[in-house]
Amino acid sequence: IYSSTSTLLAEAEVGKHFYWDIGGLLVHGQVLIVIWFVFSLLLIFALLGSRNVEQIPKGWQNFAEYVMDFIIGIARDQLGESFYREWLPFIGTLFLFIFGCNWAGAIVPWKLIALPEGELA
Repeated sequence: IYSSTSTLLAEAEVGKHFYWDIGGLLVHGQVLIVIWFVFSLLLIFALLGSRNVEQIPKGWQNFAEYVMDFIIGIARDQLGESFYREWLPFIGTLFLFIFGCNWAGAIVPWKLIALPEGELA
């Protein structure tokens, strides 16, 4: 890489990323893995929170109701009392998915997974 004064600058090495060719589309491997990882966690969370529904919640049901109350509060504050209910499934899904993907990228040590070619980082 050359600067405006035509001197050679050091090139930054960022590593080789892991890509898959799926049906003619080039897909970033880590993105696809994180999407399915987060989807799986959300599905497990939903199943655990709704398997033994009781009048007085406890355990996973209590946690799931707390998360739903939080999302309902966000939707009600942003969209208004009369308009938020029809958007709640979309807003809740989007919020939980983005939240899960952000935390999966920040917490999971993807570089520890050894690949024959490329890296997850």
